[in-house]
Amino acid sequence: MMLNQSVCSMAALLLILAGCQRDEPPHKTDGGAAPTGSAENGAPVVTDNQPVDVQVTKPVRQPLVYTITLPANISPRYQTTLYAKVSGYLKWIGPDKGDQVKKNQVVAIIDAPEVEEQYQQAVADYKIKKITFERLDKVLRESPDVIAKQDVDVAEATYEGAKNLMQQRAAMREYTKVRAPYDGIVTARFADPGALIQLATSSATNAIPLFTVMDLDTVRVYANVPQDESSWITPGKTKARVLLKELPDRSFAGTITRSTLALDPSTRSLLVELDLPNPDHALRPGTYAELALDLREIPDALVLPPQAVISGPKGKSAFIIAQGKAKSVPVQTGITNGTWIEITNGLDGSEDVVVVGKRRLLEGSPVQTSPFKLPEAKRSQQKFERRSAGQPSSPATHEGAKP
Repeated sequence: MMLNQSVCSMAALLLILAGCQRDEPPHKTDGGAAPTGSAENGAPVVTDNQPVDVQVTKPVRQPLVYTITLPANISPRYQTTLYAKVSGYLKWIGPDKGDQVKKNQVVAIIDAPEVEEQYQQAVADYKIKKITFERLDKVLRESPDVIAKQDVDVAEATYEGAKNLMQQRAAMREYTKVRAPYDGIVTARFADPGALIQLATSSATNAIPLFTVMDLDTVRVYANVPQDESSWITPGKTKARVLLKELPDRSFAGTITRSTLALDPSTRSLLVELDLPNPDHALRPGTYAELALDLREIPDALVLPPQAVISGPKGKSAFIIAQGKAKSVPVQTGITNGTWIEITNGLDGSEDVVVVGKRRLLEGSPVQTSPFKLPEAKRSQQKFERRSAGQPSSPATHEGAKP
């Protein structure tokens, strides 16, 4: 009897559990949405009516500049290491490191007795040859029969040779005075008075340099542009700015002065140079810098915040709001400066485009919208990403194919 009661109890329990399973609501996805169908464009379609909170904005038209930032080096316009052209002892040396010098200013004097002696001998020989020629020439003019014209011609040639030799010795004597080649700054000094200075006429000698002089009033900024971006470089037109980590509040603007035109096959990059006035010497040679290049400028681009664009296996798309529901539309993009991205196709500027909350959306999701506000730090039209030394160039991104 007790066995029959147990069997009946078990059967009743099974019937109750079966009834509960039939009344269970449809299973939802991890995001809380009900089972979905498929729209014509392949996007999932939601059947739940719970609205999703999103932030939206309309595409706007404004100027957009495509900028890349490259590691760069600063060099002086001119840099010269001064050597002596005669051998001797350093009698006097004037400027020191950091001193300014003017063009043709005497900066050192070499004591070279042999050079002085050769000059004095050449002067004496010149005087004798000159007097001899003048006397013979006078005799020829006054008494042509006394002396042959050939003798006078030989004396004249000897005189001219002595004159040339004296001028050469005078030039060599002048080389004992070392002069600055241009207005500049002494950035290195290698010798002191009393040092034996060797003649520097070939690489075979162990000549000691005297100074290094640099022209810092104008500097040259060098950078290597990657092959993918090199076709946009136009000397005289491409705008550029030099950025220094130690001077965050300053930028130095100019245009690319020159390029090599040919790419370096070892790096597949194009060397470009920018000449910049440097009156306060704020740009110092040897400094690591960043060179921002404006490669393209679109005066009336249709733009969105980059986070509004979705990249997928079938291309790029964005969610717009149509009759209170999310709708996925394909878009094509162009250039970006990090703050804005160009929309070249798919939108006309009248749409409300989802910027925040798009990851929770499916095709047809009901939405609750609020306006998207660009963060204050990103409101500038152009944004340059600071990069450390050794990193690859070009923080800006070119999203679309170049026309």
